[in-house]
Amino acid sequence: MSVRLGFQGKTLKVSDDMSVSVLREFENKLLSRVEVELYIEHITRGTPSRKEVQKIIASLYKVPEDTVIVRKIMSEYGRGSSKAHVNVYLNKDVIRILEPKYVLKRLGLES
Repeated sequence: MSVRLGFQGKTLKVSDDMSVSVLREFENKLLSRVEVELYIEHITRGTPSRKEVQKIIASLYKVPEDTVIVRKIMSEYGRGSSKAHVNVYLNKDVIRILEPKYVLKRLGLES
């Protein structure tokens, strides 16, 4: 499976009150994943959930949702914006090797 790159610098309007900009995308061939850094504007609402960001990235890169791992969402106090770090894996087996157990439990991949 391969991931189509080329979204760096692009802004995607998700809804009337939220837009997502891809600040940086990097293909890490050694770990067989694409590392993405996002800037999310959500002025009239709260910080988006990990699941929401996971769905947005999965549809943007056209990959299954269970291969997208939202590592971190950092909100800025008093502003309607956040930064997020996301990993898009090319292979599900690599997720079990590289991601911590608590992340696998959160996603329902391990009990």
